[in-house]
Amino acid sequence: MHRKRIASVVLLLAVIAGCAGLEHLQTPDIERGRSLVKSMGCNDCHTPGYQERGPEIPEQDWLTGGTLGFFGPEGTSYPVNLRLLCDRISEDDWLVLARQMRKDAPMGAILLPRTPEADLRAIYHFVKHLGPKGDPAPASLPAGVTPPTPYIEFPYLH
Repeated sequence: MHRKRIASVVLLLAVIAGCAGLEHLQTPDIERGRSLVKSMGCNDCHTPGYQERGPEIPEQDWLTGGTLGFFGPEGTSYPVNLRLLCDRISEDDWLVLARQMRKDAPMGAILLPRTPEADLRAIYHFVKHLGPKGDPAPASLPAGVTPPTPYIEFPYLH
């Protein structure tokens, strides 16, 4: 009986140590994601007020989407609330979405489809680390519809 109890305790400690080890493995990924979000300019569009206030916006308010539309020949798109998006989709779904961005999304045509998978995963982990916050962005509008929100005329990228 005593050996079974010791074996159970050893097994429990091994599981706890393994879980603690996983936390340490995730921390660099979150840090990498934070760095990528900064360097790729994600906040420029996906964090309201970032263009005006920049780094003084606390990280807890990052990536909540926006109502400034990008109006172009294919319609109007809005910066999605990445925190709500990543809260409801899996990491693998994020990879698919990032690779197959809508043609009317400015970031999709330029950057995300070319980003290495490891970096996309790091971004996902960072956004998940932030947790859900904010409201969904307005729905995209089709070509020919003038947005009811403020917008920037965006050139055709293709």
